[in-house]
Amino acid sequence: MLQALYRERDLWQAAGACERPFPQFAELIEALRELGYLKVRGRALELTPAGRVAFERWRVALSPPVHTPCPQCTIGPAPLPHLQQKFAQIAQQRPSAALEFEQGFLTEESVIRRVAWLDRCGDLAHREIVLLGDDDLLSVALALTERPAQIVVFEIDQRLVDFLNEHAQQRGWPLKAYLHDLRRPLPEKFFGSFDVFVTDPLETVDGFLLFVEQGLSLLKPGAGQAGYFGLTKIEASPEKWRLFEQKLLERHDLFISDVLRDFGFYENWPYLTETVSQQSALFSEAPDRPWYRSTFFRVETLGAFHPVRCRSLGEEEVEIYYDQDSIMRPPRR
Repeated sequence: MLQALYRERDLWQAAGACERPFPQFAELIEALRELGYLKVRGRALELTPAGRVAFERWRVALSPPVHTPCPQCTIGPAPLPHLQQKFAQIAQQRPSAALEFEQGFLTEESVIRRVAWLDRCGDLAHREIVLLGDDDLLSVALALTERPAQIVVFEIDQRLVDFLNEHAQQRGWPLKAYLHDLRRPLPEKFFGSFDVFVTDPLETVDGFLLFVEQGLSLLKPGAGQAGYFGLTKIEASPEKWRLFEQKLLERHDLFISDVLRDFGFYENWPYLTETVSQQSALFSEAPDRPWYRSTFFRVETLGAFHPVRCRSLGEEEVEIYYDQDSIMRPPRR
């Protein structure tokens, strides 16, 4: 976190780059200010002379990174510019992000980057793909390629379901969206039917396992099926990353084939400062560019893989939206 604070001069960019849960970062900022080591003016960060001395004492490297991202790498310029242009025209019409469903969507460039990666991994052409939640409109970008055999979306927001089905019908896409709360069992007819699933799970323990294991239950048995999910370090601690990986590898016959760091950036959602400022008043000024980023995981099934029905949380009082790492706090009741 200290390294991110030194290298980033913008409050929000440092929060995105620090690779620890947001509440820990907010506490650190407040503590450094109280110690007189850090000044915060709007979004601007500045180390005081005492802060520079402290950073040297703490052996934080006071030099820029030794490299810059390669323009050809996965976090460089967006691939497939013609696809991105078509996608942007449709995405501009999307429903706004809703606090009720904890929505926040990827930048257009990040969505197209995901499409390109699925294609690179052989998970696009002639594949039957299912998405668990789709406020990013990844299904639209996938359909625009005219590559997948089938695209199915399970989405809790009726506005998005209607939006996707309307565009699919108008354009003759092999895309169908269904209204569904993932805390409930998925329809039996879809069990074990797909080649690929994609989801951006909640990052509580129960929320993550619910989303990803629902996705795994939809994959065909045997080797070669793929699952994709995003995971941040902004709302998931290293201990949770280890737990997530451990649970997936213990419970299912699969391996982790790819872990793509900072692969997706998110647009700044409209209710961001309203909710985040509850943790620290320093975050009351909105960021000026995307800062919230996620790592993109790909898992692939092995020969002994067999889809297992995921337990339902519909009848349980389980908090799947918030925990100690969450950037937002649960609403007061």
